[in-house]
Amino acid sequence: MFDDWISNTGNGNSGRPLCGVPARLNGRFAAMMCALAAAALAFLCASAPSHAQDNWPSTTVRVIVPFAPGASNDVIARQLASQLTKSLGQSFVVENRPGGGSTIGAQFVASSDPNGYTLLFVSSSLATSAAVQKTPYDPIKAFRAVAQVASAPFLIITRQDFPAKTVPELVALAKAEPGKVNFGTSGLGDNTHLATELLATTTGIKMTAISYKGIAPALIDLMAGRTDFIITSIASIKGTVAENLPKMAFTSAKRDADFPNVPTVREYGIDYVADLWWGLFAPAGTPDAIVNKLNAEVNKIVGTPEFAQFLKNSGAVPAASTPAALQDLLTSEVVRWSDTARRAGLEQK
Repeated sequence: MFDDWISNTGNGNSGRPLCGVPARLNGRFAAMMCALAAAALAFLCASAPSHAQDNWPSTTVRVIVPFAPGASNDVIARQLASQLTKSLGQSFVVENRPGGGSTIGAQFVASSDPNGYTLLFVSSSLATSAAVQKTPYDPIKAFRAVAQVASAPFLIITRQDFPAKTVPELVALAKAEPGKVNFGTSGLGDNTHLATELLATTTGIKMTAISYKGIAPALIDLMAGRTDFIITSIASIKGTVAENLPKMAFTSAKRDADFPNVPTVREYGIDYVADLWWGLFAPAGTPDAIVNKLNAEVNKIVGTPEFAQFLKNSGAVPAASTPAALQDLLTSEVVRWSDTARRAGLEQK
């Protein structure tokens, strides 16, 4: 009986069973059994990624912040990561990878496996950095938008003895002596720089930019009277001496509730709005199941009173969104800031 089980039936298998099927079975049935086995294996292989997505996250998730610790990106990212750790039951760990105007950290995420375990938390600098330098990635195609988290207006603050007290007076002063009025920025081509260049091109004035390595030295020189004004966020001056500097106007579409007496630029009839935003991104190709699950969790967190209060203390407001809405925002911002950089003569390098 055993000999019959392994005997050669003339099918060229030299006495070995075909696909593990007894050689005594006819060839057609044996072939069918092999096909079924192959189909079962293919099904198992195909279902493995889906199973992994359903179980996401099953290990630690890294949240890359492309700036140094302590900045608004880092502070908000850590609060969000802490809440995601609680809600999803796995550690979300913030990892700072600063440099290159946010491009070093962004490139790290862009080249990571799209498996949901390496994410990017970044501000609108993802769009502005691509406007003034050739990045090693396409900011629109290299990432998959997950969820917007927060937004905040910029604020125009001036040195104490600056003669212009309103935006129209600033414009008139700059037009009277082109290039004489100067402004500080926290970096060449960054958010603060491009927001000011947009104001200049919108109003038809010419001013001189003085760029610093970070917002802190820029504010120090403003307080010392070495620069005329700067466009920055509330978060950057909150709790510092610079908070007492004259506030000329907000760049948002409406006034800030905490500063009801400070007007917006738009109130003066100038078609100008510039906001700062923060969002969560994943590498392009990250599966829908992971993106949608993460988006739902982030939106739940952003919608809580506790997170809203945290953002308010940081000078920001909640801004929950769909992945598609954040993707559209990024695309429009890349176009807008690239056009601003071109008109200001800040060519990509």
